[in-house]
Amino acid sequence: MTTTAAPATARAPQATYHGRDEGRALAFLGIPYAAPPLGALRFRPPGPAARGGEVDATRYGPAPIQTPPPETAFSVLREEQSYGEDCLNLNLWTPAADGARRPVVVHLFGGGFGYGSANVGHLDGAAFAAANDVVLIRPNVRTGALGFLHLAGHFPDLTHSNRSMLDLAAALRWTRENVAAFGGDPENVTLAGLSSGGFTAAALFGTADGPTLFDKCWLMSGYASRILPPEQAERITEDFLDRAGIAPGDSAALAALPAEDILRIQAEVVALSLAERSCPGGRTLGIVQDGTTLTRHPEEAMRAGAVRHIPLVIGRTRHEARLWYATGRMGEVDEARFRTTLARFEGDDAVEGLLARWNAAMPEADWAAKEEDFLTDWIYRRATASNAEAQREGGGRAWTYEFAWEPRGEHAWLGAAHGFDEAFVYGLHRPERVPVAQTDPEGAARVAGEMECALLNLMRDGDPGWGADVRVFR
Repeated sequence: MTTTAAPATARAPQATYHGRDEGRALAFLGIPYAAPPLGALRFRPPGPAARGGEVDATRYGPAPIQTPPPETAFSVLREEQSYGEDCLNLNLWTPAADGARRPVVVHLFGGGFGYGSANVGHLDGAAFAAANDVVLIRPNVRTGALGFLHLAGHFPDLTHSNRSMLDLAAALRWTRENVAAFGGDPENVTLAGLSSGGFTAAALFGTADGPTLFDKCWLMSGYASRILPPEQAERITEDFLDRAGIAPGDSAALAALPAEDILRIQAEVVALSLAERSCPGGRTLGIVQDGTTLTRHPEEAMRAGAVRHIPLVIGRTRHEARLWYATGRMGEVDEARFRTTLARFEGDDAVEGLLARWNAAMPEADWAAKEEDFLTDWIYRRATASNAEAQREGGGRAWTYEFAWEPRGEHAWLGAAHGFDEAFVYGLHRPERVPVAQTDPEGAARVAGEMECALLNLMRDGDPGWGADVRVFR
């Protein structure tokens, strides 16, 4: 076979993989970890990947089909990549495919449950692996309706919701079985996730074998909290099927629905507004407590001690909700709109008290700023604290952090917005891909060094390096 760089080979139980030498580290790309979820398998759990043979792992595989959000001045740079339903593949970077037992981190991308990719972004897998003598794995999983649409109530033969979570579990099983051939330690696997990737990772806490698939966990703005009850998820499904013109039970029509129609319809049934998505009963896709793939609420499992053996870091940014305002998805906000938002989350009887609280705390702020801070508090600050409390109550260890570094100059108004911490946690090895970091290179490099060190401490020693108080990175 022909490779694009010096040959790199790993002989693993699953197959023999031929990757490429990127100089700083070896890259094994587009590795199939499950069977292609195509045709009749489209809305079903991942099946086993083919075993044996030689696998060309020199090129990225397809990312999940999606409609990516528009480019912005502060978003990460994108590279050309392919998209497809045959997306159950992973990318792995290692200093050497030898017999060493290096710490392993499996990182799941974010993207609002509807988009994202393990192939692009601001993480430099080769640099991170080489600089720290660790193995980094980034799996692609199904997103959007293909990954999350709750079909069990309408299709008796499609009983598994949370297919994206099951994809992640399959990638973790592949890691346990095969990573030793790539110089990784299968008994020292840290699971990390950003935003919807964090929610998906944390959902494994509530599954039967999820807590056995990894040894440590780092969650970024995604928690064991916002789990959809079946009745809420069914309303989204009914809307989706109605718009698609598919009768309940017609599995053949669902399997034949064109991918472009799936993307169009899921965009119609899911709200753009963070408030409308995240409030109780909101219009969103996400993890469903379906009783089959997720039998109990993951935070309940935490309180019961199901993950007490897993050291857990839970982080958030200081201005989480600002990202949605910055990208124009929140519309105009006046007092009436703020009251509506408060009522969505807490009920009509709580509005006056909450309004008084935010007016007192932010007397000079406009209504959009108050609403933004309320959403940051309700969706992220409270969940961070609640998850940490649940883990400790269950007999485990938990650490929390707040990412408070803010860009300067023209990007200063963004503050410490949702997702800004991801590149810093992985050492900011590609600062040119993070425009906000370039406004304060020295400060950004310092904070990135501190956060990367904390992740490595967790991976190596099971302790990020601070106590019970919230660690503030600024």
